[in-house]
Amino acid sequence: MKINAKNTVILLLALIMISFLYCTPMAATEPPISSIAASYDVDTVNISGTAKSGVLAVAVLIYDDDTLICLKTTGVTSGAFNTDVTIALSPGAYTAKAADYEGGAYTETTFTVASSYQAEVSGGGSLPVVVDDDTNSASIDLETISGNLTKGENTTVTFPSISGVKQFRASLPASVLSGTATGSFTINTGSGVMTIPGNMLSGMGLTGDSAITIGTAAQEGLPNDVRAAIGDRPLLRLTLTVDGEQTQWDHPGTPVTVSIPYQPTAEERNHPESIVIWYIDTNDTLICIPNGRYDADHGTVTFETCHFSLFAVGYHNVSFSDVLQKAWYYQAVSGIAAREITSGTSKTTFHPDALITRGQFITLLMRTYAIAEDENDSNNFADAGNTYYTGYLAAAKRLGIAKGVGNNLFAPNQAISRQEIFTLLYRAIGILGQPRDGDSGKTLDDFSDAANVASWAKEATAYLVETGAVAGYNGKLYPTVSATRAETAQVLYRLIAQ
Repeated sequence: MKINAKNTVILLLALIMISFLYCTPMAATEPPISSIAASYDVDTVNISGTAKSGVLAVAVLIYDDDTLICLKTTGVTSGAFNTDVTIALSPGAYTAKAADYEGGAYTETTFTVASSYQAEVSGGGSLPVVVDDDTNSASIDLETISGNLTKGENTTVTFPSISGVKQFRASLPASVLSGTATGSFTINTGSGVMTIPGNMLSGMGLTGDSAITIGTAAQEGLPNDVRAAIGDRPLLRLTLTVDGEQTQWDHPGTPVTVSIPYQPTAEERNHPESIVIWYIDTNDTLICIPNGRYDADHGTVTFETCHFSLFAVGYHNVSFSDVLQKAWYYQAVSGIAAREITSGTSKTTFHPDALITRGQFITLLMRTYAIAEDENDSNNFADAGNTYYTGYLAAAKRLGIAKGVGNNLFAPNQAISRQEIFTLLYRAIGILGQPRDGDSGKTLDDFSDAANVASWAKEATAYLVETGAVAGYNGKLYPTVSATRAETAQVLYRLIAQ
C-alpha cells in the first residue's frame, strides 16, 4: 500500500498536536514560549509573542473557561510569532495559550471581549452598553450626557435588542438628579419605557453613584391569588440603588412615567377601560394605580408613579346593573370603578342620574389622584363630620384644593354644580403639579352659555375646555347645573384616559 507523503506529514502533525493536548509536560520543563499577548477586535483574535531558539512553529489555542474552542499553528520568524484567528466571540473573558507545536509546556494569557452594543441617544451619538450574562442585565452610564438635564432637554436613550437580557440599568451620580433640573431622561428598553425627571432625587440628601433599573420580574414567591390575578400579563420591577445598595424611593411631586408593551386579549380590547396597573405592596397586596391606562395607538399600558415597587398589568372589569353598555357614560363609570375610585352606591348599582354631593365628589377627586385620607383632621371644616369623606376633606383642605363655602364650612351634603367641579379639578391639577397637555381645539367662547360661567370659575373652566377634560354637550357647558354621578365619572375618566 502506497502512502502519500503529504498525508504522512499531516498525520504526524496531528499526532504531535494530540500529544501536546493530552500529555502533561514535566514540571521542570521550561516553557519554550517566552511571552504571549492576545487581543480581540471585530471577530478576530490577534495572538503574538516570542519563542526560544529552536522553536520553528507554535501551536495556538483559545479557551472559553475550560473548553477548547480554537486551535491553530503559526510559524516563528526571528524568535517571534504573530497570527490572526478569525472567530466571533461573545462578550466575556477568554484564555489564549501557546506552545512549541512539537510539544512541551505552554504559556498563557487572558483577554476580554467587550460588549459591542451601543445605545442610541436622541439628537445623535451613542453610549456603550455593558452586558452581564450572569445577571441577564444591560447597563449604560448617563453621566457624559447629564448636562442635558440642566439645559432643560428631554433626552431619549434607546437600548438595542439583546437576547436574554431582562434587566436594564441606567446609572449616574445621585447629585445630578438632586437639583432643580427641568430636563428628563427617557430610557427605552425591551421591557418598557421609563421617563426620569431631572429632579427625581431632590431633597433626599443622597450622594454617591445611583442606578435606576427597569426589568421583568418573576412571579415566584407571590401568593397564589396575586399570581392568578396577574396571569401571564407583564410584571415589572423598578429599583433605585445608591453605591450598589437598594434604596427606597417614595417622592411625591416628581413622578416617573412608565410605559409597558402589552397586547390585550380579545375581551380586553372590548373593554380597554378595565386594563389597569397594579403595584404590589410589602404585604403582597395588589393596589390599583388610578392613572394607569391602555394606549391602543402605541400598544402600551402607561402610568405615573412616585415610588418604586413591583408593577403588573391587570384586568379588572366592573359592571353595574343600572349602567348599560350602550350608555354614553358606560366606559367612564366602568373605568373609575375598575380603578377603585368608586364602589358605586351598592355592589350592583351606580345610580348614574343621581346628583352628586360635594362630599362625594371630593372623595372621588382625591382617589383619582391617589391622595390618602388625613388621619389627623383637627383642622378640618366644621361640618366635615365623621364619615367616609372626612379624611379626604381634611387632606383637600390642607393641600388647598378645597376652600369651602365660607365660615369654615364645606357643605358636603349639598349638590355640587358643574363649575364647582371644574374649579376643584383645576386647583388639584395646579397644586399637585400635574398639568394636562391635551388640546381640544376649543375655547370657552365656543360655548353658547359661556357668559353663565361665574367669574371665579372662568379660568378653571377655560383651562379644562382647552385641554379636553370638559367637552360639554349640545354646544353648552351648563356651568350652574348640578352635576350627576355619570357626568362626574366622565370628567374624572377623561383625566385618566388622556
